[in-house]
Amino acid sequence: MKNTVRNTSIAIAMTLMSLCAQAQDIHFSQFYNAPLVLNPAMTGLMNYDVRVTANYRSQWESVTVPYRTYAVAADASVMKGFLEDDFFGIGLMMLNDKAGDADLRTTQVQTSFAYSKSLNGDANHYVSLGGQVGVVQRSIDFSQLTFDSQFDGDVLNTNIGSGEELDRDQFVFTDFSAGLAWYYVPTKMHSYYAGIALAHLNEPNQSFFSDTEENLYRKLTAHIGMEIGFNEFLSFLPGAIFLMQGSHRELNIGGSFKFVFNPEEDHFNQIALYMGSTHRLNDAQVFATRLDYGTFGVGFSYDANFSTLNRASSGRGGPELSVTYKANIFQKRNYDGPVKCPYFM
Repeated sequence: MKNTVRNTSIAIAMTLMSLCAQAQDIHFSQFYNAPLVLNPAMTGLMNYDVRVTANYRSQWESVTVPYRTYAVAADASVMKGFLEDDFFGIGLMMLNDKAGDADLRTTQVQTSFAYSKSLNGDANHYVSLGGQVGVVQRSIDFSQLTFDSQFDGDVLNTNIGSGEELDRDQFVFTDFSAGLAWYYVPTKMHSYYAGIALAHLNEPNQSFFSDTEENLYRKLTAHIGMEIGFNEFLSFLPGAIFLMQGSHRELNIGGSFKFVFNPEEDHFNQIALYMGSTHRLNDAQVFATRLDYGTFGVGFSYDANFSTLNRASSGRGGPELSVTYKANIFQKRNYDGPVKCPYFM
């Protein structure tokens, strides 16, 4: 009986680890406010020289120990105006995610780069090719796990040794991703963009057991969007993102309205409010807003869950916060300068 319980415990633990390894990647509902997480080809894709972003997400607090995700990134567009209409992008991203009772953590540091090639000589139509490389650490606190073998007849007693042989509580691996993006900005009030990215090209091993291999599936990301300006005060930004990783599929589609309060100002001093919603198929409705005050932006969104988990969550998914700061450092330039890039919700 004891061996049966022990083997069952190990089997369950291994199953849970496999599920963690094969599940979808960390991602944000405000995907365009985390450009280096979305697609490495978006590195440096902006109307400024430098961009700094910070993202925070909490999920399932009403169901279990909340999943918390933090990301900080900085990227820059360089050589604008020196390579005719072409330019480079360089970036650095740090991300940390914590999930579950056993403190399952994913910590990664990624460097990204991109090259944007002009397609028409007017600095408003580009294709961008990007890559990302970095190191990732995954860890778990096995001491927080309990097993049937620790039942003393009355309660689970954590002072009793579990007898489990769990030999690998952390590991580090390298990770590679690549992406392609296209955008066209014919006027200040209209823009079109699309992209595709493939993450985990090397399919790294994710198993917490040294004698078992569980490879992380490659992840395909496809995204598309546009800005349709009705007048100088109001525009609509529809968009969609599709994710595919292993057997998992995710489609998020929706849009937002952009209200510009002082259109007579240049883009470095404009105040704009974004309000909208996206629908994540069979999972949640995401309500989002963002305020841009010159070069500083703050976004907030909330996932209202309606999947089968809503019996436990009561519809409460998770809040998400994003902060963005952009600046011109290398060279003074306005929106009509050497490169025109789209604005994203």
